[in-house]
Amino acid sequence: MGVGVRRAELVFAAGLVVAGLVFLQEALRLPTGWTPSGPGPGFFPFWLATGFTLTGLVVLARTWKASHDPTKSFAPPGAWKRVLVVFLPMVGVVAFLHTLGIYLGGGLYLAAYARFVGRHRWPLVLAVSIGVPLVLFFVFERWFVMPLPKGTVLEWWLYGRR
Repeated sequence: MGVGVRRAELVFAAGLVVAGLVFLQEALRLPTGWTPSGPGPGFFPFWLATGFTLTGLVVLARTWKASHDPTKSFAPPGAWKRVLVVFLPMVGVVAFLHTLGIYLGGGLYLAAYARFVGRHRWPLVLAVSIGVPLVLFFVFERWFVMPLPKGTVLEWWLYGRR
């Protein structure tokens, strides 16, 4: 049989509560109230973490009270392979974030996923894998003036830095 639905929901909800509490602890290191220039830097993270925690608690309570079919499996056989096909390349992008950065790593991930998992044609693959990182670059770097990690490859290519 595999992992049951009830166990999977309880583990997920507990993970959500733990993550929410960790985020909440980090958010409380910053001012969460109103400042003369608007909400403090911890305002949004605080409320997001509160939402995470409360959502996890609600799912825990509802799952604990609900009756579940003990024979019902959380995922059909072979489903984990599909999850790993998505998850492992994502881990690779995170592992090489220092080298590839958000834009190049994300573009490569999108290209590989769209082409090999989604089986899309090259024009769409190129449009998405180049377009999405470009849009993200302009939104974060130019509009929000919040630089994201570019990685050593892109830093070298754009600015000649190593």
